[in-house]
Amino acid sequence: MARGYARSRAKSDEIRAGLKPLGPDERPLGLKLAVALALLVAVANIVGVIAGVGDASPALGIAFALGMGLIAAGMWARIYLVLLLFQALLAFTIIIAVLSLAVAGNVAALVIAVVLIVLCSPVFWLLIRVMARLQVPRG
Repeated sequence: MARGYARSRAKSDEIRAGLKPLGPDERPLGLKLAVALALLVAVANIVGVIAGVGDASPALGIAFALGMGLIAAGMWARIYLVLLLFQALLAFTIIIAVLSLAVAGNVAALVIAVVLIVLCSPVFWLLIRVMARLQVPRG
């Protein structure tokens, strides 16, 4: 078993050695998609508040939209903890969407769950490398 761990550790070290730190103004595709998705959610919340959709307070919708706007700004500034927070939100969304597939009562619920999975999964995957590159020390 120790041999397996050593092999895994060696492979991880090799991958880390191949990572280059992000340049000062470099924003990879995953980061741009994450920012775009956060802004899309913010705008959708504002439109929902204006249209009067949902039972929640309009102030809650505006606050959430503002929060997503701040998250988008933090990701654009390449703040690692903000990226980590957004990764957690994406993971939570994907898990809830997958679980909701089991109890979807109609076609609309099924489509919404699939759309959420299709939108969030690639962004989640692409952000992993961005976050790894943010942690690489500049040489």
